Amino acid sequence: MPEVTAIVLSAGRSLRMGDENKLFLPFQGATIIATVIDNLMKSDINDIIIVTSDFSKDKLLPYQNGRIQIVENTEYQKGMTTSIQKGVHSATNAAGYMICLGDQPFITPDTYNLLIKVFHKHYAQNSKKIIVPFYKKEKGNPVIFSSHYKKTILAHREPEGCKEIVQDNQRHIIRVQINTEEILKDIDTLEDYENISG
Repeated sequence: MPEVTAIVLSAGRSLRMGDENKLFLPFQGATIIATVIDNLMKSDINDIIIVTSDFSKDKLLPYQNGRIQIVENTEYQKGMTTSIQKGVHSATNAAGYMICLGDQPFITPDTYNLLIKVFHKHYAQNSKKIIVPFYKKEKGNPVIFSSHYKKTILAHREPEGCKEIVQDNQRHIIRVQINTEEILKDIDTLEDYENISG
């Protein structure tokens, strides 16, 4: 099977959360980022690259093991794209890059597995496929890019992600319908966190 590497984006400063780094807030007996990592570890993903920054690296280093690699992005202030590029550059053996947000702890191992399964199914026939999850008509995360897009991603200049690459390759997109809103839900603000904390 072609290898799929999860690239977990965890370098942002969470400015909308005040002084708190949202990734390390308590969530279901752990923290937000620990839940994301745990759900990925329970999935069929081959490897996990966690892209950190100078203020999150020390807390995330203990997670590093044979399956998890910690990579620091020293240019995180230039935008999310730099973290994606850092992860893609580090995923040397991957046939696919699953771009995961560190503040989406609701995504289950089953959902990750479904996306990986769809990627495997289509990759042998067409290595240019991009796997995009949808809840009803709304696009969510994570998106899986095949390694065909490695050079395009590394050369991408839009700072806040790879939406333009998806838009420019509509004919290669495989839409995967997800039956719950988990792929849309992230924790951006204190209000978001308070709502899920009850």
